[in-house]
Amino acid sequence: MEQFRMDTYLESLEYLVNFDNGSYTPEGTAKVAEFFQQKFAANGWKTCLHKLPTEKVGPCLQITNCEDNDYDVLLLGHMDSVFPVGEAVKRPYKINEQGIVTGVGVSDMKGCLLAAYYALVELKNEDKLGKGKICFLLNSDEETGSMYSRELIERVAANAKHVLVIEAARKNGDMVKARSGVADFDLQAEGVAAHAGVAPQDGSSAIHELANWVIALHQLNDYAAGTSVNVGTIRGGAARNVVADAAFAEVDVRFRQESELQRIQSAFAGLSNKSFTPGGAQVKYSFRLNRPPMNASQQTEELCEAVSGFGREMGIHFDWVATGGGSDGNYTAAMGIPTIDGVGPVGGGGHSVKEWLDTKTVEPRLRLLQKMILYCIDR
Repeated sequence: MEQFRMDTYLESLEYLVNFDNGSYTPEGTAKVAEFFQQKFAANGWKTCLHKLPTEKVGPCLQITNCEDNDYDVLLLGHMDSVFPVGEAVKRPYKINEQGIVTGVGVSDMKGCLLAAYYALVELKNEDKLGKGKICFLLNSDEETGSMYSRELIERVAANAKHVLVIEAARKNGDMVKARSGVADFDLQAEGVAAHAGVAPQDGSSAIHELANWVIALHQLNDYAAGTSVNVGTIRGGAARNVVADAAFAEVDVRFRQESELQRIQSAFAGLSNKSFTPGGAQVKYSFRLNRPPMNASQQTEELCEAVSGFGREMGIHFDWVATGGGSDGNYTAAMGIPTIDGVGPVGGGGHSVKEWLDTKTVEPRLRLLQKMILYCIDR
């Protein structure tokens, strides 16, 4: 029966960090799933792989200690990272004298999944779960918006009483009780091509039209309200001496309230009904709700207060924050389930080459997570 030991934790973490597991590297996420499936099964947990309706991403892994689906606690984690193939070779596992580990997905979220594994198997092996019903669901496409796994997440969560999202705690130790909603807009500008030197007046520039949209969209930002509009990518045109007949952009929108999303959608609709460019170039757009906002309900606030109390008892001090980043907790919070996030060890630098995990926080946060699980079972 396995118990937490830092040396075995680090050995497993090194194994996990040293291979690629990008969202669209299905063999990598499948390798993460295989690792945890074997580890949990060896400790008496029921495991089930769920194949998603695409070959682009790997399977999801569901881990339970019961046959029923009315879980006292649903833990959510993801097995994918944002990095391309080859990144693990460039940046292999490394630990310094201060116990800071770096490498691909070390805190987002291989190290967090591993900590949750130890928290759960210890509770079961020590017979502390009683009749508590637990599910740990690991998906493989969280970093791309859980497009393919959302239905599974919502189906598994349908009768759950509490949700704990095993993302890393913020770099200062804070946990998360609210996240922004995320909306994706794709823009396609259509113009008329012409020779830029001989007859530019015969053309209508898609790039010019799109540029006007960019200016108008960035004016929609309202940071005080938690609303951000960012044109993240832009491309178009065929050559410098051709008036562009096509241009494209991807826009990320973050919002805390549905009313703000409605305001942004109305602005997009208004822009689509006009043309800024002589000759009639226009922009068409498509919209996808990536994630609804995760707002703290009264039940969530009560859960936060209980967890803060456990932290004070253990000498672990942290606050609760709202963040603009999305997670799968957005889905479960929107379903009305008390949901808290950032309950893993402390880490930072996510989605960058500076990603890190503080191993000094692994065991304290693991013990705190165990208290959260037992509290949710007793509610």
